[in-house]
Amino acid sequence: MTGGANAVAREELIGRARALLPGIASRAAVADRIRRLPEETQAELMEAGLYRIYLPERYGGYESDYALQIDLAAELGTACGSTAWVHSVVASHSWMHGMFDAGAQDAVWGGDPDALISGSTPTADSRIDPVDGGYLLNGTWTLASGVDFCRWNHFNMMTPRLDRDGLEHRYGLAAVGDVELINDWYTTGLRGTGSRSMVCRDLFIAEDWTIRSEACRGGPTRGSAVNPGALYRMPLFALFGKGIVAPAVGIARGALALAVERLGGQRMQSGAKLAGEPTAQLRIGEAAAEIDAAWTLLRRDCEEVHARAEAGEVPSLEERHRWRRNDAYAGKLLVRAVDRLMALGGAAGNAEDSPLQRHWRDMHTLASHIALAWDAQGANYGRILLDLPTRDGKL
Repeated sequence: MTGGANAVAREELIGRARALLPGIASRAAVADRIRRLPEETQAELMEAGLYRIYLPERYGGYESDYALQIDLAAELGTACGSTAWVHSVVASHSWMHGMFDAGAQDAVWGGDPDALISGSTPTADSRIDPVDGGYLLNGTWTLASGVDFCRWNHFNMMTPRLDRDGLEHRYGLAAVGDVELINDWYTTGLRGTGSRSMVCRDLFIAEDWTIRSEACRGGPTRGSAVNPGALYRMPLFALFGKGIVAPAVGIARGALALAVERLGGQRMQSGAKLAGEPTAQLRIGEAAAEIDAAWTLLRRDCEEVHARAEAGEVPSLEERHRWRRNDAYAGKLLVRAVDRLMALGGAAGNAEDSPLQRHWRDMHTLASHIALAWDAQGANYGRILLDLPTRDGKL
C-alpha cells in the first residue's frame, strides 16, 4: 500500500501529525468557541503537508494508502476532534476529486496544488434544474466542513437518470466564491469544524464537472485515466465513511488518556484511590478493547480494498456493503467506549473547561452522521445476505 514517486513515508506523516498535537490541543477550546479551526491550526496542517495525502501524484501529491487517514485522525483526534474531522473530510474530497474528469481536476489544482475542497448536502429548499451542458443549483446546501479554508466545493446532487426514469446521485464541482456562505454552525459537538451552509443562486455546474456515484463503485473512473494509481479506482461511497468515522478513533483515544490520567490521582470520599476500584479498572479495560477493535476493523477493510484495487478487481456488492457496515459498527463501539469513560469523570469531567466533556460532545455529534447510522447500515447489509435488493443505490 505505497504511493508513487512523490510519496512520503506514512511513518513520517504520522510523526508530523504527532508533533502538532501540543499546539492543536492548546487551541482546541478556541476552535470550540469560534466555531472553526484557528488560523494557526490550519496553517500547521498545511505546512506539514497533511492535506496532500490523497492529492494525485501529478500535482505533487503523495497518493498515500487509504488507511493513512485513519492513523492520522487517530493522532489528531486525541488533541481536537474538530481538527481531525476537518482534515479527514477535506482530504477525502481530494481523493474523490482524483476520480473527476481531468479538466475538473486541472480547474482546482492546475494553478494551486494546495487548493482544498469542501463538500455540502442539499436541504428541503434546494433545487437542481438540468440545462444545456449541465445543471443550475438554487437554494441551501449545508454541512460544508472546513469551508472557510476551501476554494472549491463538491455539491451532493440528485439529478435525472441518464438511462431510465428516476433520479441518481452525483457530485458537482463549483467555486466557493460563487455562493453565499452562512455562519450558522451552532451545535453541541464538533463546534470547531466550521460546517457552514451555503446559498446557491442560479449556480451553474457543467456536466463535465460532475461524477456519478454509480460510476465509482470500484474499477476505472473518469479520473483514473490520468491518475492510474489504485486510490482512484476504489469504490467511492463504500469507503467515504472511513473518513467520517476515523476522527472518532482519535477522540476515543484522547478520552481514554484523559480518564487514565485523572484516575491516577482521583480519590473517593473514603480517601481510597478510584484507580484501585475494580469497577473503574473494568471500564478502562473495556473501553480500550472497544477502541482497539474499532481501529482494527477499519484498517482491515482498508487492506482489503487496496488488495482489490491493486489487482484490478471490482469489489462485490457484499464487500461494498460490509465496508460501509463496519464504519457504522466502529462508530457504535467508539461511542460506547467514550460513554463508559465519561462516567469516570465525575462532576469535574463535566466542567466547561474539561477536555473530557468536549471529547464526549464531539463523539456524539460525529456519530449522528448518516454514514454511521447503525440501523440503516446494519439492516442494509442484512438485506444483502438475505438476497434482497439494496436500499442504497449509491453502493
